[in-house]
Amino acid sequence: MNRFDAMRLRLWRPAWWQLTLLAALGIAIVLAFTIVATSLILIIAPVALIAVLAHRLFARHAVRRDAGVRDQVIDAEYEVIPTRPSDRSRPD
Repeated sequence: MNRFDAMRLRLWRPAWWQLTLLAALGIAIVLAFTIVATSLILIIAPVALIAVLAHRLFARHAVRRDAGVRDQVIDAEYEVIPTRPSDRSRPD
């Protein structure tokens, strides 16, 4: 008995009802994904909108309360150090 005989090689050919079942399963998966995505958008969009509006309203009040306070400026002395050694002068 030859294990590699051409008669042992058999391709699977689905029946029409198997193809119909596979197509129905694909449509059901796509439809379920669409429903879940739409539900998430309908839940997340209003929450995000409320958060943005609350941030804008409360951020304006916080800026208005602190509008009279000025920032403190720190005064400092600095020295520019050249990058090339030939430009550097010896300190006296």
